[in-house]
Amino acid sequence: MTPIHSRTDTGDTTPDFVRFCELSLDDVALLSPRTMIYAASGTRRAAALNGISTSGDEFAVWTQGELFRTIELLFLHGICHLFMPMLGPSQFNEATPEYQKHLWRWFEEGLTGTDAIAKYQRAGWRVRIAGSEYISELKQAGRRLIEQTPNDASHTLWCYAIPAYETPWRWMLEAAQTAQAKTLADAKNALYGDNIPPASLYLSTGKPLMSSLQLPPLLVNGPLQCYWSQRPGYSLDQRQLRAIIYDYAYLRKTWKKDKSGRAEQALAERDLWERGNVLGVGIRKGPFWYPAPFED
Repeated sequence: MTPIHSRTDTGDTTPDFVRFCELSLDDVALLSPRTMIYAASGTRRAAALNGISTSGDEFAVWTQGELFRTIELLFLHGICHLFMPMLGPSQFNEATPEYQKHLWRWFEEGLTGTDAIAKYQRAGWRVRIAGSEYISELKQAGRRLIEQTPNDASHTLWCYAIPAYETPWRWMLEAAQTAQAKTLADAKNALYGDNIPPASLYLSTGKPLMSSLQLPPLLVNGPLQCYWSQRPGYSLDQRQLRAIIYDYAYLRKTWKKDKSGRAEQALAERDLWERGNVLGVGIRKGPFWYPAPFED
């Protein structure tokens, strides 16, 4: 791997982001997590910003294209298991005209239609709908993906939809009890059909929040580094992704076994630590939430 570090006057080795952006995909893949949760939202907002009608099939077709582009980008950068929460209770509780009527159809056709299956087969992706056997509307789609996408692929897309927040825990208990699971690996295999490695990177959109939709059962078994983009929909590009992987791989690794003199280094930038910024405090921008700027 190409060295990308520079040494400061204090002796600390710090990564150089400009050179990191020039690394090959293979080099970046060595630094990426094996399992990532990507909970994008705001797809209708993204469509509106791109001049796409947010009702009807035009929206579904355009969103599918953006989705596949983003999945390919993540797999190219080394993600092996990509877990994507897509439909949750908030969507099913909406009263937007025509929206709920099309939800299951958009989800099923967009992910398991003829064009989608052909895309997965060309790309060599394994695709699964986690929990599909527990949702009557998705049983057939789940079986279709098992039958028509590779079982031994190096990249797996895990699609996720839940109509109520408590349902994943019911699925987990039922699967673990049926399989008489004794270990975490047993429970994962019972619920997902695979011992998925722990998720260590989470990327979502908008407000910093967590729920059983964003964090499916049994996936977090260690530190989960979390990021929230304010660009709606499947708008992730290579520059933004590399900035996230760079931060994940280097900047967040602040733990030291010997902390002698570490706390005192904060004195050099006292104003940063006494400013009182709170990540997650926001303002309203029309009908949307946006991070609030902090003033000195």
